[in-house]
Amino acid sequence: MDTNAWAILAKLLELSADEFSNHGCNDFDLPNTPENNALMVALEKRNSEEEFKEYGLNISKDGKKIYANDAILMSYFAHLARELAGIEE
Repeated sequence: MDTNAWAILAKLLELSADEFSNHGCNDFDLPNTPENNALMVALEKRNSEEEFKEYGLNISKDGKKIYANDAILMSYFAHLARELAGIEE
């Protein structure tokens, strides 16, 4: 993808995140893998490092899933797309 496509994707994800955040708390679960664990750590530290230190990851009781919020994931991926497009926040 070129930088224009990344910029458009970032805008779409921002709009989606805003819309989904108005629907209440929408859980999105991911398999508890090292890759998803690292993604959630990066996401949580970007959003609120203090909250992350206090609460850590939200993992299912059986340890197989990581719970996230769909709007926060979209917002984080919009941030990454803006970085790839060279857009300042």
